[in-house]
Amino acid sequence: MEIELKLLVAPQDLVRVERHPALKGMRHWAARREHLATVYYDTPDFALAREGVALRVRRSGERSIQTLKAEGLAAAGLHAREELEWPLAGNEAPDLTLLDETPYRGLFARKRVRERLQPVFTTEFDRAARMVAFADGTAAELAIDRGEIRAGERAAPISEAEIELKTGDAHRLFALAREIARDVPIRLGHASKAERGYALASGAPAGPQKARPVLLDGPLSAGAALRRIAFACIAQMQANEDGLLIGKDPEYLHQFRVGLRRLRSGLGLAGLALGKPAIAEVVTELRWLQNTLGPARDWDVFTTETLAALARSVDAGAAMKAFRARCARIRRAHCEAAREAIRSARYTALVLALGEQFAHDDLAGFVRQAPPAEGSAAPGHRGPGLAAPVTEFAAFALERLDRRLRKRGADVPKATPEARHQVRIAAKKLRYASEFFGALYPKKRVAPYLAALEDLQDILGALNDAVVADRLLAEAVVATGQPVPERVDGLVRGWMAAVAANELAGFKRAWREFGEAKPFWR
Repeated sequence: MEIELKLLVAPQDLVRVERHPALKGMRHWAARREHLATVYYDTPDFALAREGVALRVRRSGERSIQTLKAEGLAAAGLHAREELEWPLAGNEAPDLTLLDETPYRGLFARKRVRERLQPVFTTEFDRAARMVAFADGTAAELAIDRGEIRAGERAAPISEAEIELKTGDAHRLFALAREIARDVPIRLGHASKAERGYALASGAPAGPQKARPVLLDGPLSAGAALRRIAFACIAQMQANEDGLLIGKDPEYLHQFRVGLRRLRSGLGLAGLALGKPAIAEVVTELRWLQNTLGPARDWDVFTTETLAALARSVDAGAAMKAFRARCARIRRAHCEAAREAIRSARYTALVLALGEQFAHDDLAGFVRQAPPAEGSAAPGHRGPGLAAPVTEFAAFALERLDRRLRKRGADVPKATPEARHQVRIAAKKLRYASEFFGALYPKKRVAPYLAALEDLQDILGALNDAVVADRLLAEAVVATGQPVPERVDGLVRGWMAAVAANELAGFKRAWREFGEAKPFWR
């Protein structure tokens, strides 16, 4: 099992990582330098990639190594995957007979796979690697890679550092990375060299990444399930980072924020077992990130959806055109602030902290910060702890969230915007928890409940959009020092009031259907 932390570093800063003062305080060995040339094999339609498998032959000097890597965990810079290796006797092409005794023999037994394997991309880079030893006995290899990935005429640079665990505690990898990040600008790498190579070979950049189902099963402990949930959320965020930084498609920002909201909900679930003090610090940092990215998403929706739909329906003339241009400038400023946040050392430190705290199934990173009482749930609530079966913890958490929503939601038609917002948050937390834990229950029981909850959440979201639009009209005045044209102001407010009235008319039906939906965990 290969476990490593991948750091993306600008070429001019790699030497700063290699000579970082943190290494001087550790026992280490002289760097081993080698040139590595690797060929990755697959079928023309990427049959191996679809199965989550990468097959490569790497050459270093006179040695050739065949490697098969399986799909594994990749989030917060941490990569953990199964890796099988064989030395090849002067062979440049893969020896498929070596795979016959592996769990993947069925895949390679397929005629259309064995007979169609071909080189699809290559990597070629110089590596400087050294072993380092931590005070607790943990040993790791720090490798500095400089080179490129090639697929046909396309190429992408390799400029990264990998800290691979050899023996001991994975927390130490994050501790070293934190020391490096204090002095050297880094980003945490989500995509492996193989994934980057496939993206080059396909010629298509990765699109916005939506949330993927979290694979849970009954034998898991609550702690192990919460770890999987957290890493799935972080993975969604990081998969949308590059697209967000490029900034051409607002969907990357949207999906990044979905991952962030889901992570905050998952962290709230962890707080039920750990207690609020244990998660307080990371909650504060996630709130900072949410508040920094929120305005960019609000202006995305207002500019590209609300005003665009209004302009298509009503002819407001030059005044609307000028106002939309003004809003586009405000939107660009907020989007740049969002990109700056993702590029910041503070964001890197946050993701490193998350990776460290969720590094093990017992969530030892949190427990060391603020040890909970035995069998702990949050203060004032006795409930299952981290060692409890996930089914027991899921039923406890879902029951609490369901009860909270039912207590708050009935008064939505008469409630203030602030009270409606709290109901919306309660619905969102319940939906995410239902999606997280849904795999533990029969689909036919989960689906009706989740459908009713999604319908309710959509209505609450539309009601919130009307409130946000009203706020953004005021912000447009402050940001530019110019009043909103009276006709435009009236059209926007009238449009959103009509939307809110329509949604409120449907709320009673949606609330009734939610009330009739049977909780699937009981």
